[in-house]
Amino acid sequence: MSDVLLTGVVLYGMNNIYTVESGGREFRCRIKGKVLRTERIEYNPIAVGDRVDVRPDEYTPEAGWITGRQPRSSVLSRWNKKRQAVQVIAANTDTLVGVSSLRSPPFRPRFLDRLTVSAEAAALQTLIVVNKCDLPREQDTEKRLADYRRIGYEVLLCSAKTGEGVPALVEALQGRTAVFFGQSGVGKSSLLNRIEPGLALTVGEVSQKHNRGSHTTSYARMLRLAGGLSIIDTPGVRELEIADVEPEQLAFRFREFEELAPQCAYSACRHLDEPECAVRAAVESGGVHPDRYESYLRIYSDLKSFHEEHHGSPYG
Repeated sequence: MSDVLLTGVVLYGMNNIYTVESGGREFRCRIKGKVLRTERIEYNPIAVGDRVDVRPDEYTPEAGWITGRQPRSSVLSRWNKKRQAVQVIAANTDTLVGVSSLRSPPFRPRFLDRLTVSAEAAALQTLIVVNKCDLPREQDTEKRLADYRRIGYEVLLCSAKTGEGVPALVEALQGRTAVFFGQSGVGKSSLLNRIEPGLALTVGEVSQKHNRGSHTTSYARMLRLAGGLSIIDTPGVRELEIADVEPEQLAFRFREFEELAPQCAYSACRHLDEPECAVRAAVESGGVHPDRYESYLRIYSDLKSFHEEHHGSPYG
């Protein structure tokens, strides 16, 4: 192993081999020893976007060893049910682009609510992008999108098919390091192909029987696009299990609850069934969208059940 120590950015990883960019060169790297062991159980000690220390292989110029991981400025994560461990989706980003679609698959605002919670927990900016805006949209969808805007989220309507809204998306991404995340079939890869036509990412068809997409992107990867855009493309998912949020912290991840919470009769109000709860009163008066509140209740129940099941685990 060489005595030279480089610093690079992880572009992607497959089968425990990571492609790291450093000084305009790319190295195929393995992790050296057990230097990246963590206190809690993690599915992946290295994620796309990580800044790592690399020692090049003195015999194979394009190969190297990852000997350390530098401190992360942000971590976007999820709970991997199959592996029973925290999975880091992307590191050192500043923006989560939550991609949804109006139809095929249908608009799912409760999935977006889970994304906004994850983004708030990671201190990321949130950009909600709704693809397939060339298709008709329902009144309930319009109301939900209007509510996201009302509470301060940036919402863009785009069409990878026609190009509508894509210039605005490119402009919004300038100067950011963004991670694209969403359910399978919403058109993440199609939007990226529209942003940069020569990218030629594989796109999939939506199942007519189940009205949901197939996985076409099989691993997360950092894309360096024209105009200086840095985007992490991620595989589509069916569902999102939130990680790194305690049940009692959840209310702080719903930004419209923030100014209401001090008006609750109890300082530790969970906004569930406590008397004189300002949040529940706002739901009844229209100040909080009832479907957003239903999302809160469901996520709270899921987190509570999870922490009861994993009490004392490295996750908790």
